[in-house]
Amino acid sequence: MNALKRVGVIAALIVAVPYAATAQTGEAGYRLGAEDQIEVQIYGTGGVTVRTRIKSDGSITLPLVGRVQAADQTTQALAANITAALKRGDVIRDPIVNVEIATYASRMVTMLGEFGSPGLLPLDRPLSLTEMVARVGGLRNGASDTVLLRHASGSTEQHNLAAIAKGEARDVALQSGDAVYAMGAPQYYIYGQIGNAGLYAILPQMTVRQALARAGGPTLAGSERKITLYRDGKEQDAELTALVQPNDVLFVRERVF
Repeated sequence: MNALKRVGVIAALIVAVPYAATAQTGEAGYRLGAEDQIEVQIYGTGGVTVRTRIKSDGSITLPLVGRVQAADQTTQALAANITAALKRGDVIRDPIVNVEIATYASRMVTMLGEFGSPGLLPLDRPLSLTEMVARVGGLRNGASDTVLLRHASGSTEQHNLAAIAKGEARDVALQSGDAVYAMGAPQYYIYGQIGNAGLYAILPQMTVRQALARAGGPTLAGSERKITLYRDGKEQDAELTALVQPNDVLFVRERVF
């Protein structure tokens, strides 16, 4: 299954919103934190526009207002607080304040390993595991459907993305400081009289017959009844219904005419 198909299997059953769109709408529920950069626009006589970074103590300093607590507030709540401060000080008559997030920095999730575009991403709104996976382009070809989720506390969990997409397992909400690692899938190698010799990812419950089919099937000179299996340093005849195991090597021998 190529990378585009893998993305489709996992993302088709979830509502995946591209980052460019959610960067704006996500601000409504996002709570500001230290190191986030915001732009404060104050409209009215003597109004100003200020771009500033939230300090480690959670505050910002604005002209006309002074120190304002910004951490743990939404942009709407912060705008309302700044408006109230301007009114109390009688600095601007009927002020209008708008606050926008310029750079997300305080609430991040790390996506590592076999993702389309791994990296450090902002948790700019409540996001589930599958939504974040969709944001980074899904899984690469050859990646395992099972990912490792490590929380900031150090606890870890494993989640199967295909099972979540099919409704067989629950999705999980990500938290700031989470790290998600996509591992490479277990693989087998097949060669000999086979259509496309090479290294392939092992799918769940994959049989030898399925492994042959995935590699293009035996050539005209090959036979599915003549397959040698090399496993753990031992050589044996392979049963078509047997399950393929990690690091198996399959050799498709020539048929006897």
